[in-house]
Amino acid sequence: MANFGIRSALFRGAVAAGMLCAGMAIPALAIEGQYSVEGQNPGQERTYKGEAQIKRTGRTYSVIWKVGQTPQFGTGILIDKVFSIVFQTFTPGGGPGRPGIAVFSVENDRIGQGVWTGIGQQDTGIESWTATDRP
Repeated sequence: MANFGIRSALFRGAVAAGMLCAGMAIPALAIEGQYSVEGQNPGQERTYKGEAQIKRTGRTYSVIWKVGQTPQFGTGILIDKVFSIVFQTFTPGGGPGRPGIAVFSVENDRIGQGVWTGIGQQDTGIESWTATDRP
Protein backbone atom coordinates (compact mmCIF):
# COMPACT_ATOMS: atom_id res chain seq x y z
CA MET A 1 0.00 0.00 0.00
CA ALA A 2 2.86 2.39 0.76
CA ASN A 3 4.25 1.64 -2.70
CA PHE A 4 0.93 2.75 -4.27
CA GLY A 5 1.15 6.05 -2.39
CA ILE A 6 4.64 6.70 -3.76
CA ARG A 7 3.59 5.82 -7.31
CA SER A 8 0.51 8.00 -6.98
CA ALA A 9 2.63 10.92 -5.76
CA LEU A 10 5.12 10.41 -8.60
CA PHE A 11 2.25 10.27 -11.12
CA ARG A 12 0.71 13.49 -9.75
CA GLY A 13 4.15 15.15 -9.90
CA ALA A 14 4.68 14.00 -13.49
CA VAL A 15 1.25 15.28 -14.49
CA ALA A 16 1.93 18.64 -12.82
CA ALA A 17 5.35 18.89 -14.52
CA GLY A 18 3.76 18.02 -17.86
CA MET A 19 1.13 20.69 -17.39
CA LEU A 20 3.81 23.22 -16.46
CA CYS A 21 5.88 22.35 -19.53
CA ALA A 22 2.79 22.46 -21.72
CA GLY A 23 2.00 25.89 -20.31
CA MET A 24 5.50 27.09 -21.17
CA ALA A 25 5.07 25.88 -24.74
CA ILE A 26 2.06 28.10 -25.28
CA PRO A 27 3.20 31.26 -27.08
CA ALA A 28 3.04 34.43 -25.03
CA LEU A 29 0.39 36.95 -25.92
CA ALA A 30 1.62 39.83 -28.04
CA ILE A 31 0.83 42.58 -25.53
CA GLU A 32 3.91 44.63 -26.44
CA GLY A 33 3.26 48.06 -27.85
CA GLN A 34 1.94 51.56 -27.31
CA TYR A 35 -1.25 52.30 -25.37
CA SER A 36 -3.37 55.29 -24.47
CA VAL A 37 -4.41 55.28 -20.82
CA GLU A 38 -7.50 56.63 -19.10
CA GLY A 39 -8.34 56.22 -15.44
CA GLN A 40 -9.44 57.53 -12.09
CA ASN A 41 -7.46 57.91 -8.90
CA PRO A 42 -8.83 56.20 -5.78
CA GLY A 43 -11.80 58.10 -4.38
CA GLN A 44 -11.88 60.68 -7.19
CA GLU A 45 -14.44 61.19 -9.96
CA ARG A 46 -12.19 63.22 -12.27
CA THR A 47 -10.51 61.15 -15.00
CA TYR A 48 -6.92 61.38 -16.15
CA LYS A 49 -5.27 60.46 -19.44
CA GLY A 50 -1.81 59.30 -20.36
CA GLU A 51 0.21 56.92 -22.46
CA ALA A 52 2.09 53.69 -21.88
CA GLN A 53 4.62 51.44 -23.55
CA ILE A 54 5.17 47.73 -22.92
CA LYS A 55 8.30 45.86 -24.03
CA ARG A 56 9.02 42.19 -23.41
CA THR A 57 12.22 41.60 -21.42
CA GLY A 58 12.63 37.84 -21.27
CA ARG A 59 9.88 36.33 -19.11
CA THR A 60 8.89 39.76 -17.80
CA TYR A 61 7.80 43.03 -19.37
CA SER A 62 9.18 46.54 -18.96
CA VAL A 63 6.36 49.05 -18.57
CA ILE A 64 6.77 52.80 -18.87
CA TRP A 65 3.79 55.06 -18.59
CA LYS A 66 3.18 58.72 -18.12
CA VAL A 67 0.11 60.44 -16.75
CA GLY A 68 0.35 64.22 -16.99
CA GLN A 69 3.94 65.01 -16.03
CA THR A 70 4.31 61.95 -13.78
CA PRO A 71 6.38 59.08 -15.21
CA GLN A 72 5.96 55.57 -13.85
CA PHE A 73 8.26 52.62 -14.42
CA GLY A 74 7.35 49.02 -13.75
CA THR A 75 7.97 45.35 -14.28
CA GLY A 76 5.10 43.15 -15.34
CA ILE A 77 4.34 39.46 -15.53
CA LEU A 78 1.71 37.82 -17.69
CA ILE A 79 -0.12 34.73 -16.45
CA ASP A 80 -2.93 33.47 -18.65
CA LYS A 81 -5.03 36.58 -19.33
CA VAL A 82 -3.90 38.61 -16.33
CA PHE A 83 -1.12 41.18 -16.55
CA SER A 84 0.29 42.35 -13.19
CA ILE A 85 2.74 45.22 -12.79
CA VAL A 86 4.72 46.41 -9.81
CA PHE A 87 5.54 50.07 -10.44
CA GLN A 88 7.25 53.13 -9.05
CA THR A 89 6.05 56.67 -9.70
CA PHE A 90 8.37 59.64 -9.84
CA THR A 91 7.52 63.18 -8.80
CA PRO A 92 7.78 66.01 -11.35
CA GLY A 93 11.06 66.95 -9.64
CA GLY A 94 12.43 63.47 -10.33
CA GLY A 95 12.24 62.01 -6.82
CA PRO A 96 10.57 58.68 -6.11
CA GLY A 97 6.89 58.64 -5.30
CA ARG A 98 4.78 55.86 -3.91
CA PRO A 99 5.30 52.36 -5.37
CA GLY A 100 2.27 50.29 -6.27
CA ILE A 101 0.71 47.39 -8.10
CA ALA A 102 -1.63 47.28 -11.09
CA VAL A 103 -3.56 44.27 -12.41
CA PHE A 104 -5.15 44.23 -15.87
CA SER A 105 -7.23 41.87 -17.96
CA VAL A 106 -5.84 40.86 -21.35
CA GLU A 107 -8.10 40.23 -24.36
CA ASN A 108 -7.06 39.69 -27.98
CA ASP A 109 -3.36 40.34 -27.18
CA ARG A 110 -4.13 43.75 -25.70
CA ILE A 111 -4.21 45.18 -22.21
CA GLY A 112 -7.75 46.12 -21.21
CA GLN A 113 -9.20 47.36 -17.97
CA GLY A 114 -7.67 47.02 -14.56
CA VAL A 115 -7.24 48.29 -11.05
CA TRP A 116 -4.25 49.72 -9.24
CA THR A 117 -3.22 50.87 -5.81
CA GLY A 118 -0.22 52.39 -4.07
CA ILE A 119 1.57 50.71 -1.22
CA GLY A 120 -0.31 51.45 2.00
CA GLN A 121 -3.47 52.71 0.30
CA GLN A 122 -6.84 51.25 1.25
CA ASP A 123 -8.66 51.91 -2.02
CA THR A 124 -8.08 51.21 -5.71
CA GLY A 125 -8.05 53.33 -8.80
CA ILE A 126 -9.18 52.12 -12.20
CA GLU A 127 -7.47 52.29 -15.57
CA SER A 128 -8.32 51.32 -19.12
CA TRP A 129 -5.62 50.85 -21.78
CA THR A 130 -6.26 51.04 -25.54
CA ALA A 131 -3.63 49.88 -28.06
CA THR A 132 -2.62 52.75 -30.35
CA ASP A 133 -0.02 51.08 -32.58
CA ARG A 134 -2.16 48.36 -34.19
CA PRO A 135 -5.70 47.90 -35.46
